[in-house]
Amino acid sequence: MTELGFYILPFIMFLTTFLILRNSPDARNLSLSYISIFFLWTAYILVLVRSGILSELDLPPRIPLLVVIPAILIILFLTSREIMKAALKNTPPSTVIYMQSFRIVVELLIYGAYLNNVFPKIATFEGINYDIVVGITALIVGFLTQKQIIGKKIIALWNIASLCILTVTVYSFISTYYFTDYASTTENFEFLQLPYVFLASILLPYAIFLHVASIRQVVQLSEKVPS
Repeated sequence: MTELGFYILPFIMFLTTFLILRNSPDARNLSLSYISIFFLWTAYILVLVRSGILSELDLPPRIPLLVVIPAILIILFLTSREIMKAALKNTPPSTVIYMQSFRIVVELLIYGAYLNNVFPKIATFEGINYDIVVGITALIVGFLTQKQIIGKKIIALWNIASLCILTVTVYSFISTYYFTDYASTTENFEFLQLPYVFLASILLPYAIFLHVASIRQVVQLSEKVPS
């Protein structure tokens, strides 16, 4: 069931992104570009997995260099385009924040994978992974934003704090696999294979994308959202 969840959730996030894209004046072209990029990226990840490059746990760390950093660069580029800025401008800020609640499910999947000996305990909410807090507070912050109870400063602070928590989460994985003897003591390397590799290659980038999108909205809508 956990393994299936790592297939289903990325697909759900792929679909929910259209809640933002549909608000662009040129929604058709933006959507087509998004679909193309998503499938090209997925194909790239499949090639990496198939080649076995990601299975090499010596330094430099392959997943951060070949997956995480390129994903961040793509996100920054895409969200800087005028066509995407227009979509964000026409999207309620609460929508983008609510979408971060998917991280509750992510953390439950990570915990399920831990129970199946795929991920180490330190990478769950029983370790130093507190990302589930972001998912829970997304529902609260989204509601308060929707009701205009909080304004741009609180939204910005929440995004910054959430990115810090996400950084700790990423560190918990990287440090365990690349800077401890965990990899040499475990016989289970499923975390480097499908579907678990989608955690770093698809689910993590979606979380980053939503934060970047929300921060850009704060900048764009500063005059509309009360301080």
